[in-house]
Amino acid sequence: MNSGIELFSKCNRAGHRFIRAFDRLITKERLRNYPLIFVVLGALGVASSSVSRIVDPTVQGPFLPDYLAHWTGGGLILSGGHGQLYDPAVQHAYQESAIGTTTKLSWFVSPPLVAVLYVPLSLMNYNLSATCWLILTLAMLLWCILSLKSIAPKIMLMKRRTAVLGLLASVPAFELLGGGQDSAFILAVWILGMHFLATRHPLAAGAIFGLGFMKPQHVFLVPFLLLLTRSWKALGAFCAVVVALSAASVGLVGIEGMKEWAAALTSPMYSEQVQLGQAWKMVSLPALIVALIPPDWAAWLSPNLAWASLTLGLGVLLLRLRTLRAPVGVQGFWVCALATTVVFSPHLAVYDAVLMFPVVLYLLEKRSSPRIRVAVVAAFGLMWIAPVLHVGAAMLGGPFTIIDAPYSAIPLTVLWAETLKGLRIRSSDAPDGGIVSSMEPGIFRIGAERRGLLGGPAG
Repeated sequence: MNSGIELFSKCNRAGHRFIRAFDRLITKERLRNYPLIFVVLGALGVASSSVSRIVDPTVQGPFLPDYLAHWTGGGLILSGGHGQLYDPAVQHAYQESAIGTTTKLSWFVSPPLVAVLYVPLSLMNYNLSATCWLILTLAMLLWCILSLKSIAPKIMLMKRRTAVLGLLASVPAFELLGGGQDSAFILAVWILGMHFLATRHPLAAGAIFGLGFMKPQHVFLVPFLLLLTRSWKALGAFCAVVVALSAASVGLVGIEGMKEWAAALTSPMYSEQVQLGQAWKMVSLPALIVALIPPDWAAWLSPNLAWASLTLGLGVLLLRLRTLRAPVGVQGFWVCALATTVVFSPHLAVYDAVLMFPVVLYLLEKRSSPRIRVAVVAAFGLMWIAPVLHVGAAMLGGPFTIIDAPYSAIPLTVLWAETLKGLRIRSSDAPDGGIVSSMEPGIFRIGAERRGLLGGPAG
């Protein structure tokens, strides 16, 4: 027993020494220069790949391959293919006709109403539409990054260049832009939602979060937290928007179409090609677990782990709140909720990790420490080398396949744990003026007055 404790103590001290030594390597000069190098080289790489894909899609595939799925959804709606919206064969034929060559299926599996949003872009030919989408996504991403001044005002005032370059130099930013994904929209939803909560505009906050239902797994925790914090106005607005979106989807494709959407998400094809086949491109804890266990176990565990993982994350967050005996800042609470969403999401690819941008800047602003700085750099580095490890595992095979896993989930989990620790702050430290006291049975209370988490009267 004593030898075990002594061994643990030695390992703990060695870990602290390693973190301090690694932290000393994170200098101002490196933070200024290295991200710039990554941005320049990455931009050249994306530009070169994009030109090659546009000129000859038979070599590397279509331009913005992930965007092709959304464009296909909009195109099928435009052509009256509502009843075949989730048919892989119909989608594949539509894509090959548009690209003019054989291509791997880029499967549209978003909610039906999402396809309607892409109808205007589907009026253009694919390459022109994809170019417009790239410009729109870049503008939205830049807006989101600059809007983080509400979460990390000191950093964005004094170290804006370093912060902006550091975020743009990350793999999530390049994957988002190079693949044509829509994660910048969900990032904007969270930034605006947290802003309206902090500034006590519950109806706007709830409505904005409701729009995030376009990607349900990324706002799964929101209604539960609004309910538990008695934020009735925000919860009502959230539910109203979700009901409106759901009704519009049913009106678009009917009950049978909704069943086909659910069937697509639970199909063996989705599990094999997305959940299991792309586990190495995910960054959440469930994906790390799936990647490390034997394939037969993974095939069984992946669908069962899906929503259970987010429920587990919610449970951990609530247990942490019940232990607090001091007020909690509104902003810190929702940043922690966002980190919980990222770490425990059943499907969170590397491009979705842009959702960690507010979390990273918040922690660096409020609680900067060697552990946090090293975790941020480790996540940055592990995401960049993940493709190398994936190719290496495929070439070497055997026991070396263990390197083909999303190990960036580990430092991201460390950052999530730091947001849990940071929940306990003094009232005077609340950056937005709103505070939440420790958790009473099933509710929160603000100060001596019974108020909701939003800092205003419970609605």
